[in-house]
Amino acid sequence: MKTLRHSVELLAPAGDMASARAAFANGADAVYLGLKKFSARAGAENFTEEELRAAVGLARSFTPRKKIYVAVNTLVDDADMEEAARDLQIASSAGADGVIVQDLGVARICRGMFPNLELHASTQLTAHNLEGVLALKERGFRRVVLAREIPLKDVRTVAERCGVEIEVFVHGALCYSISGLCLFSAMAHARSGNRGECAYCCRAAYENEEGRRLLPFSMRDLRLADDLEELKASGAASLKIEGRMKSALYVGAVTKFYRERLDGAQVHTVAQEDLETIFSRRTTTLYAHGFDDGAEKTDPANRTHLGAEIGTVKRLTKDRQGRVWMRFHTRRAIERHDGLQFVVDQEERPAGFGIGAMRLAIARRNVFEAPAGSDVEVEVPKGELQNVLHGGMAVYCGHSEAVKRRFSPPGPARGETLLAGEEIDIEVQLKPDGVRAKCEGAEVFHAATLDKAANPAKTQEAVKAAFSRWGGTRWLARRVEVKDDERLFAPAAVLNAARRELGEALEKRGKEFLLPQMSVPEAAAPVRSLKIRLEQWTENAGEGFDETVVRIGAGTKFADAARLPRGTRIALPVWTREDDCGVLRTLVKRLMHGGFAKWEAGDAAALRMLKALGAEDVTADWTLYAANRAALAELREMGAKTVVASPEMREENRKAMENALVQLEEITPPLFISLTKPEGGLGFRDAKRELEVFRTDGLWVTTDGRRIRRAFPEGVATRCDRSWRKDCDAWA
Repeated sequence: MKTLRHSVELLAPAGDMASARAAFANGADAVYLGLKKFSARAGAENFTEEELRAAVGLARSFTPRKKIYVAVNTLVDDADMEEAARDLQIASSAGADGVIVQDLGVARICRGMFPNLELHASTQLTAHNLEGVLALKERGFRRVVLAREIPLKDVRTVAERCGVEIEVFVHGALCYSISGLCLFSAMAHARSGNRGECAYCCRAAYENEEGRRLLPFSMRDLRLADDLEELKASGAASLKIEGRMKSALYVGAVTKFYRERLDGAQVHTVAQEDLETIFSRRTTTLYAHGFDDGAEKTDPANRTHLGAEIGTVKRLTKDRQGRVWMRFHTRRAIERHDGLQFVVDQEERPAGFGIGAMRLAIARRNVFEAPAGSDVEVEVPKGELQNVLHGGMAVYCGHSEAVKRRFSPPGPARGETLLAGEEIDIEVQLKPDGVRAKCEGAEVFHAATLDKAANPAKTQEAVKAAFSRWGGTRWLARRVEVKDDERLFAPAAVLNAARRELGEALEKRGKEFLLPQMSVPEAAAPVRSLKIRLEQWTENAGEGFDETVVRIGAGTKFADAARLPRGTRIALPVWTREDDCGVLRTLVKRLMHGGFAKWEAGDAAALRMLKALGAEDVTADWTLYAANRAALAELREMGAKTVVASPEMREENRKAMENALVQLEEITPPLFISLTKPEGGLGFRDAKRELEVFRTDGLWVTTDGRRIRRAFPEGVATRCDRSWRKDCDAWA
């Protein structure tokens, strides 16, 4: 198989093997996919170990070879770390080119156990400025997937100066909340979006303060097809299509659409409206052209697939047989079995039907297909639609048989039988008292009495043959080097035993990275802290607490922050625009010089900044997600003395790590943290909750109006976080 070498990687999604085939057949340079667990798209079909090996084999059958990235991009509880390590092992042994990771503990395991796998930082890690990307680079990440909200000018700034590969989303669904900072699904439905279980609360309908039901948080889909030249010029290494939950038809068509435009094809065989017949919400460029470009971000009237708009209902008529016919002028060629859709109720999916009988309006004769520009009549099936369709309604083509034929997913390819394994280089040394074998962090010695060889040349051949046989394992011998200075003979049984022992050692290597021992400083007494925003602070705000934490932002005036008591812990924001990073750094330096020594970081960028400025007493807020002891070890090395647990942390996981955590005691957590203002107001409700939306630190924050109190046992450090309240009072 052949493909062109491209300067910018086109990265396509694969929720199953059919989608992987479709992606490669239509020009993807790489695909990303998930295994059956620890994937942020748990609802996708996902891949078994055998299917992953087949996908890698298919990718390697191209010249130049294409790539496979495995998404292990959820948070992982402490008890599940060994299982996550096994998934990394599967990715490594299959020959995957890299893994996409959210959990810092998983990244730690991967660095230690599987250095052959490139680490890619998931967008769930919320890297949104140069400082954040550099922080992840220092933790071994070779590629960083930027937050979707980053403007193109900031992509260029980061890519030019960071020294790692930058990946940018160009097409697909958007979350309302910044990726990684959504708690709504976890808080409302006990389904964590950070574990691939999202209940899609942002797609739900709510009633606003005026009593109107709408979809205030439902985002349009991202489409940067018109910005590809600027993206290529930005220095981004990879352009990513979202869609592991989508069909192989979608993957093939969208990949071809972007492939043609990236290559500068003179003729485009895939039009935007072709994609819209497969899956389409209304689209947006989000913040690609700046934070104040005026582009529409949300769609309060639609949450799902509409289709390509092809006309408007002119009228409905009934013939002598009682059949109802709908007349419209079609802007697109259509045929029998195409699907038509109509927006009947914004709270429901669009209603529609497949075209059965169709006729040209003037001739009144049935036809199989009608060209673009025709006045047509299609029969409306019996049922409720006959009562709700009316003149003036938009007609959408939600399924096109012609497009389906053009992008029918290819069948299994020959290359899929090339099941890859992890290639290893082995050194074998023969000594009179036994066989020593070592390979990439594993070494064994098998004791045996070896005599002089009658034919040393055959000994070399026998050793190489024995250590090249790894059938039934995940290992492939790339090179076997034999050291036999004393010209000895080793029986086959001895060599085979040494090889088996080496395999066992390879499987065990790096186990110490799974659950590292934590050196937790002893405290005289558990700390109970209060966290508020600067505008919430009063002189008596921290009464009854051991420590007060006050959040500031890049726009905070030094004089306002400097009036705080010097023992206050100053918290940096979770999101800082690239243009504001220098301002925030200057503010932090001035406060340090003014005597403030206790700090809190909301993201990796803040951790790096504080460490570089010499801060020693630093807490990591819950937005850095320490879900296991390996992640705690990472955060310690990044400069955090202690961490705050996520509000969605499960009780059994909290107990496993309570000595190292500042646990949340009572909190009204932020459900959404977003750069986007919701549509239709700042107050919403559904049957179970009242939602409040307010602006802080340049972000739109949605909270549950109820005051939630969580109780924890005596002797556990606690945190009362009131900084996400809309009001400014520090309620008791």
